[in-house]
Amino acid sequence: MISRRSALAGLGAGSAVFLSRRGALAQSSSYARIISVGGAVTETVFALGLGDKLRAVDTTSTYPVSALQLPKVGYLRQLSAEGVLSMEPDLILLSSEAGPAAAIDQLKGSGIPLAQIPVGRTADGLSAMINAVGEATGLTEDARRLAQSVAKQLDSLAAGLSAGPKKSVLLILSAGNGPLLGAGANTAASAIIDFAGGALAFPEMEGYKAISMEPVLAANPDWIVLPSHVCEALGGPEGVAKLDIVSRTAAGAEGRVAIIDSHYLLGFGPRAPEAAADLATLLYPEADIPTLGREAVPSSHVMVLGAP
Repeated sequence: MISRRSALAGLGAGSAVFLSRRGALAQSSSYARIISVGGAVTETVFALGLGDKLRAVDTTSTYPVSALQLPKVGYLRQLSAEGVLSMEPDLILLSSEAGPAAAIDQLKGSGIPLAQIPVGRTADGLSAMINAVGEATGLTEDARRLAQSVAKQLDSLAAGLSAGPKKSVLLILSAGNGPLLGAGANTAASAIIDFAGGALAFPEMEGYKAISMEPVLAANPDWIVLPSHVCEALGGPEGVAKLDIVSRTAAGAEGRVAIIDSHYLLGFGPRAPEAAADLATLLYPEADIPTLGREAVPSSHVMVLGAP
């Protein structure tokens, strides 16, 4: 009989480790009451054909539409262990970004099989996330094929991009009633922009930082992009159009402002190659960008401000 230590040693990088009621590693495809926390994790569960096995999800799990109809266990980073356990799950899948730590510790101690899924924003990170979900649910081969498909899509997109100058993108977030924030390096925004062959408008900035008019005018971004939830918080497309950062920039004046579904753009689930392809289509309309299964080019997840 394989020992626990041997089993742990045999797991590769990015693999999900989860505990059964007896503390032993377990893999099974027979789970029927799965709770999934994290939009990318839930999207992957559906992509693996396990949507009908989901008992509940968190509020960041907005795709596919079926996920919106499931009971909710709260926000990704503000989970209540009692709320999760009240759903009587037989498997809990947690994004590595889930919290708080006390709630996660309580869930780990519940004896219910639990997997912490690594969330990555690189090609390797995407594959690791998909394979971890597959390992936790017992669908390792299905997950391996899905991960390979996503990797091939990213390769296909990269092949369609030219080696010329990169178009710059200012991705804007909103901090409630505070100042607008621009995306810098080491963010989900920088990762999707990189996949699309673009460049950050503020490449020397780290994280998401407050931005003001003069630096934006000096940066003169080729495109301004807003996730859909930011657009809603700012009063919809009309509110976005009234922003100085939009109305006073060349990008705004020339119709190079896009609103893109938030989870699609920044969620880094299996649809990440499609989201990157949509962004690349905006940046490089003359390039041979592959469709990657999109129903339109750009897809319905994208709205260009002022476009007919």
